[in-house]
Amino acid sequence: MVHLQTLENKTRIEEITMLKFLHKTYTVFTHTYFWIILIITGIILYACNREGPCTDDGCPSWHENQNQFGVDELAIPPDLEETINDVINEIEITPIVHTDSKDNFVYSVNHCITYLYQYIPEEKQIPRELIIAQAALETGWGTSRFANEANNLFGIRTWNKDEPYLLPIPWKKWPGWGVRVYETKCQSVAAYIDIINEVFAYEEFREVRKQGGTVFEMADTLTKYASKENYTDLVKDVIKHNIRGVYEL
Repeated sequence: MVHLQTLENKTRIEEITMLKFLHKTYTVFTHTYFWIILIITGIILYACNREGPCTDDGCPSWHENQNQFGVDELAIPPDLEETINDVINEIEITPIVHTDSKDNFVYSVNHCITYLYQYIPEEKQIPRELIIAQAALETGWGTSRFANEANNLFGIRTWNKDEPYLLPIPWKKWPGWGVRVYETKCQSVAAYIDIINEVFAYEEFREVRKQGGTVFEMADTLTKYASKENYTDLVKDVIKHNIRGVYEL
């Protein structure tokens, strides 16, 4: 009987001990949780009430601290600045001529011309309308195989078999010439301008240009550019009806 009572007392003591432990744990957890919530609430209130940095043109210091692009001015060391400028000047980005639509073709060829004319003296420049009209005739407004596989917008030939070239379908053997392949379509525009300015066959063109002739008078001199007898008339018709009044170049 004494043994059973002792066992009951021991069990009771263990229960009381466990209850005390749970109560203490709950108290500590509740206390800690309360302080965590209090700290987070304080951080949020601080962030909401804090005055943010002035970032628009209504701030007094805006025009002092911001440049034209809206970013902080950076002080670039003189030596590094010279190096950056040298690198930028050496980078040459050739415009891409697009052939996915007639409009994109015209505007991208015009953009290519603008790029090239940075390096070509005004007295050697060719009217944009004339360049685009010939490119349109030679490639069907950029849709031809030679335009897209050879990057050649003017049917320019090569008589050098060692240069990259394409042959008209269904030719398989070298007939003594091929259609010149260029790395970019804009490169073929540069080649065309060089041909008109240098080749003897277009000496009359250069003379008319020198005398201040119109684009149509210049076009009349291109009888040797293609074998079609009415080629120059086609060029002028494209300028009159498909370029002028349609595109702003």
